[in-house]
Amino acid sequence: MTGDLLPGAASATAAPLAPLGATLSQPSIIYADDGTTILGVLRAADNRKPVTLKQVSPLLIHAVLDTEDERFYQHGGVDIPSTLRALASDSSASGGIQGGSTITQQLVKQTYLTSVRKLSRKVKEAVLAERLQQKYSKNQILQAYLNTIYLGNGAYGVEAAAEEYFKTHASGVSLAGAALLAGMIQDPNGYDPIAHPVAARDRRSQVLARMVHYGTVTQAQADQADAAPLPTVVNRPQVTPDQGFGYYARAVTDELLAPGSPLGATYAERYDAVFEGGLKIYTNLDPAQQALAEAAVAKDIDAVGAFHGDTGALAAVEPATGKVRALVGGPSGTNDFDYATQAYRQPGSGFKLFTLLAAYAQGYSPYDTIDGTAPCPVGFPGPYGAGYLPPNKAPLNAADGEGAGPVTIDAATAQSINCAYIRLAQHVGLPNVIAQAEALGVTTNATTSGKFLPYPSLVIGGEGVTVLQMADAYATVADDGLYHAPSFIDHIVDQTGTTVYQGQQPGKQVVSTQVDRMALRDLQNVMLHGTGTAAGLYNRQAAGKTGTTDNSVDAWFNGATPQLAASVWMGNPKGDSGTYAMRYGPGGQVFGGGYPAQA
Repeated sequence: MTGDLLPGAASATAAPLAPLGATLSQPSIIYADDGTTILGVLRAADNRKPVTLKQVSPLLIHAVLDTEDERFYQHGGVDIPSTLRALASDSSASGGIQGGSTITQQLVKQTYLTSVRKLSRKVKEAVLAERLQQKYSKNQILQAYLNTIYLGNGAYGVEAAAEEYFKTHASGVSLAGAALLAGMIQDPNGYDPIAHPVAARDRRSQVLARMVHYGTVTQAQADQADAAPLPTVVNRPQVTPDQGFGYYARAVTDELLAPGSPLGATYAERYDAVFEGGLKIYTNLDPAQQALAEAAVAKDIDAVGAFHGDTGALAAVEPATGKVRALVGGPSGTNDFDYATQAYRQPGSGFKLFTLLAAYAQGYSPYDTIDGTAPCPVGFPGPYGAGYLPPNKAPLNAADGEGAGPVTIDAATAQSINCAYIRLAQHVGLPNVIAQAEALGVTTNATTSGKFLPYPSLVIGGEGVTVLQMADAYATVADDGLYHAPSFIDHIVDQTGTTVYQGQQPGKQVVSTQVDRMALRDLQNVMLHGTGTAAGLYNRQAAGKTGTTDNSVDAWFNGATPQLAASVWMGNPKGDSGTYAMRYGPGGQVFGGGYPAQA
């Protein structure tokens, strides 16, 4: 045959053939740091899982050959007698397109041609089948075919179908299963065993009869297989919400789809890679730490009465690397909105860390005194700070904000004295406080740029930030001022086994070691004899800072050890308008030094 047989047929000869399997899409898998725990399966609408011919049950191979092309290993790309019968039928008055396509022709149609049923396409199909036959071995063609055929319910290829219908691999398909799948090739929707069980059973019987005819199985074996029940459900692998990994898996997915992702310059490229690229995405999640985090947040939410609408979130970061080891974005099983990465909540006195660092960078020491007397109307330069009067009413040790006369910076930190910190920030300068926060990766949603405006209230946590940002900031302090951006992904491997992305990046020194260690000492004193004693660890170095906003709408604890830093937030998403939904737990008003610190 030549390309001059019919108009348009020449392109079948001239066009280069893409490699077999090049067009197959596969779902990507997200793994925990142990390399085995699956956090999520990222798939497009189709499910594809290519396997080698050796990974397919011989029974399944024979069922397909006996049903679709019993002379596959004897003829070339085209079975001439069958093709002549099909062409004669196509040219008749009826005009119907008859079958007769070999497995090679079917593969060509599925891989290189459209599904339009025209005589010219039939010729192209034959030409390309012969070219394919010359380029690849029979086994290579059969393997590609078994990985390409559509078998209903979004399953492409025998491996995906074996998993969906039988919860097994293609290597473990029984005779009954092999006959069912082979029969579905002709009409995967019409012979769907779930939607059309009667038709599927009849078709399976036909395939078994052909296998007996060609001597593949005995009649007794066929009868036994014919009596086997059909599958009644489709088993698609997926992560259920109560596994606790939904928030983390979504954070990984969002990162890979966002601008700056290593998977492509355009959204389309990134989408194809994530949902069809067959990637293995190895994350930094520690399943054991995740389980503990889930349990801690659930316990605290239950303690304050989740029926009020209260919720909680937690992020845990490894100081030496920035790896996010655990993430809880809200109650287990409901991951529509992630309160650890997407919610910007007022952090209360946890934000005082940045004034503390800025002060020490300017030469202050923990033993310098500052006036903590309340009230403290303090004027700041610029249009944002005239006549600011911070809240400072709560009883000592009950919450952040007690006034106490002249105190050292260390004591003001341990007891979280608002007026002392407002006056300290006045001396340090709000732009320097803001610069320190931003150097540690903290941004706000109050402006489109994410940058803070110099409102004095930000000193005591009046601007929204995320739980993950705060956890990473405290992780930086736990690592001698070396900042690592929070990292969800360790590395990514493509279908060929090549590592296409390595996630861990070198840290950046954003706080001098001397300044950092002075601040760390103050935070340790918060745990020893300040507002964070409920979070103290026996015989282990730990540092932290509590935070509580007006009316206990938001309650925080930010803690760190050399090995792990974590921020815990509890609050009421609807509480910004002044509701008191979190005000009372079993022990009274909720503060950062209470349930969040105990988590």
